[in-house]
Amino acid sequence: MPSPAVRILIAFICIASGVVPMLAAFDLGPLDSSAINGPRWLGFLAGAVFVAAGIALVLGERLQRSVLASGFFALVIGSFAAIGNWIAFGPGPRECTIAMAGFLLDSYWANAIACRAGFGIGALLLDGIVLWMIAASLRTILGPGALPTFVEKVGVTLMLLVLAPILLPMLLFGIGRILLESFATWRATGRWPRNEAFIRRMKAKRATKP
Repeated sequence: MPSPAVRILIAFICIASGVVPMLAAFDLGPLDSSAINGPRWLGFLAGAVFVAAGIALVLGERLQRSVLASGFFALVIGSFAAIGNWIAFGPGPRECTIAMAGFLLDSYWANAIACRAGFGIGALLLDGIVLWMIAASLRTILGPGALPTFVEKVGVTLMLLVLAPILLPMLLFGIGRILLESFATWRATGRWPRNEAFIRRMKAKRATKP
């Protein structure tokens, strides 16, 4: 845990770094909007993330106990989601330096597609988190209902779809490993493995039912 002086210093650097692009969005300060590689709001949001981080460092544990904590978290996640969505789905060319297995993607189209795809995955994941947070807020304000449930399901579905290329191979690997271990046990003992503890719990549960 850094000392208060170090925390204040880091907070000052974060706020100062964030104020510059925020002012540039309005053609104020040492830079203007031409220095933003995108629309004005992009620079403003990028700077707002640093300002929010600096304020959070200054407040420290007081922010954790405050009602503003969720607001700060929503600001950061929402800003990252907006920036990622613009990079992935916004107009104009995209240029990223991407290396795969030691090879650089020099082709313009391959570079642009890989750039948009990479940011698109992160953007959609953050979109799902934002929808989940909106659903939680709606449930707090309006109470349980169809609208919060619908928004929450959309957010969770979006996150699962984005994570599916990662989760499905892991699931298949786990199932395949269990099947191979079970087959090896059957070859060695002539019996398929059984989860005796689980079977005992199920029998006890059935026995307690009226």
